[in-house]
Amino acid sequence: MTVLAAESPVRASWRRIAVAMVGMVAALGLATACTTSSDGGPSNQAMGTVLGAAVGGAVGGLAFGTAGGVVGGALVGAIAGNLVGRALDQQERARLAQATQVAFDSPTNVQTTYTVDPAQRSSTAPPTVVAAKAVGPASNRADGSTCRPIEMSATKNGQTTTETTTFCKSAGSSELKPVSV
Repeated sequence: MTVLAAESPVRASWRRIAVAMVGMVAALGLATACTTSSDGGPSNQAMGTVLGAAVGGAVGGLAFGTAGGVVGGALVGAIAGNLVGRALDQQERARLAQATQVAFDSPTNVQTTYTVDPAQRSSTAPPTVVAAKAVGPASNRADGSTCRPIEMSATKNGQTTTETTTFCKSAGSSELKPVSV
């Protein structure tokens, strides 16, 4: 006699969420897969999308402990990574990360700005300006981490992109991680 056990509703729900998550990441990957850099490797946009989805999913899962947190985090991370990867090169992203770190510890609405010299990119490009400022007070979470909304902006080739993201810092750590709230 064979006994068939029905799948529990919780397990079925997790399975649907996992399939949806894989589908979203695959769609984003396909959307950026054809973009390559001048040296033939993956473009900044493709790398930003994939890394943003991975980090966002991990942070969302850890922050919320639910599949919805993983999916939401991955989606927010992929979108943010795609936008940042498309717009900024490695030196510009490093300066934006530095500005974000300073802004996290600064008073609200005090902007930190860096100008990235175009000399290493090309002599005709205007400088890129990246900036970050805290737009709200820091809040403490039950796990001991401190979170704060940061507005980041980048002006490159006359185009300005602005995005507000909440970053959290674990107790005893100086590393900032973006979270979806």
